[in-house]
Amino acid sequence: MFLFKSLARRQMTSNTYRNIIYSLVALTVIFIIALPEMVLEFFHFIFELLYELADVSFEGAETLLDHIVEHLFETGLHETQTIVFYILMAIIAFPAYYLGRILIRLFFRIKNSLPDALALYKTRATIFWRELSLNGKIKFIVIAAGALYLSTFLFM
Repeated sequence: MFLFKSLARRQMTSNTYRNIIYSLVALTVIFIIALPEMVLEFFHFIFELLYELADVSFEGAETLLDHIVEHLFETGLHETQTIVFYILMAIIAFPAYYLGRILIRLFFRIKNSLPDALALYKTRATIFWRELSLNGKIKFIVIAAGALYLSTFLFM
């Protein structure tokens, strides 16, 4: 009697584990299928939220500047809008100028290091190609040609 209870318990445990594994596999497949869309929707939501926040913040700052300029200088609507426009352009121009200087330095740094990186890439590619056997070279060419052929369906 004890032997049969032990076997029944093992069978039940085995079925339970099997069901858990099947459930995990099904959840994994569903997760893999749905994950890219969920991630894309999440980032779309975040960027949309940031855009709306930036828009509302800008409108609030512009309205605040309108009121300050209008009360400080006692100007009309058109003069106030002109003054606020130039204030906003100055606020935007200074960071843009410094960002431009940083980007120009970065461009020249990349431009100066590009020949060395290209030479290193060519050397590594040449060494890789020379170390391949004839079968390896054939496999490499066939796989690359197949990948290029299949990629044409994505872009055509």
